[in-house]
Amino acid sequence: MAVREGSLEAPTRHPIDWKSPGTTTKARPSSELERIFDICHGCRRCVALCGAFPTLFDLVDEGKSGEVDGVEKKDYWKVVDQCYLCDLCYMTKCPYVPPHEWNVDFPHTMLRAKAIKFKNGGVDFGSKFLSSTDVHGKFAGIPIVVQAANAVNQTRPMRALMESTLHVDRNAWLPSLATRKFRSAAPKAADLPVKNGERTPGKVAIYATCYINYNEPGIGLTC
Repeated sequence: MAVREGSLEAPTRHPIDWKSPGTTTKARPSSELERIFDICHGCRRCVALCGAFPTLFDLVDEGKSGEVDGVEKKDYWKVVDQCYLCDLCYMTKCPYVPPHEWNVDFPHTMLRAKAIKFKNGGVDFGSKFLSSTDVHGKFAGIPIVVQAANAVNQTRPMRALMESTLHVDRNAWLPSLATRKFRSAAPKAADLPVKNGERTPGKVAIYATCYINYNEPGIGLTC
């Protein structure tokens, strides 16, 4: 029987064996990255999804051979850094996701590469701080402190400092911290009885995310 495109069926997501020591101890997961990149290079369906794919295709096109084997292994990390794990390529675009035999899982491959990079000290202080949203988000909702932090963050000296230490462009838009967190302002959900039934109305879980909680609680309150 001919092999069907994986995206013609519900994609099968194989779990990452993240508890295995081998998941983050291998210094350069170049073999799997090269396999995935070679398939993506031959397809290019995901070119418009995020910066990872144009970065990969530019590296291939500008390489020595015009194929993935002409790309320097150290440049693989440029592709990894551009992936923000939205999962769109896996869930909506890629024709080679499981159950296809090629078993292409671009997001999980990028996630493992990011974990290896972090484990081996490849992530600088600025990136660690910016990704620790709960650390700087704690200032949100604190009277006077939040107003002071917002004001200081918009000054030229602070933006210059942030550019040199955190790699945030001094001219980039920066969201302000909220004067009250979403979790503090959100009303308590009404108690609803749990009922079995395919068409029975029930509760809906809404995940506020750090941005709604610390920066834009109004978006969550209107849901």
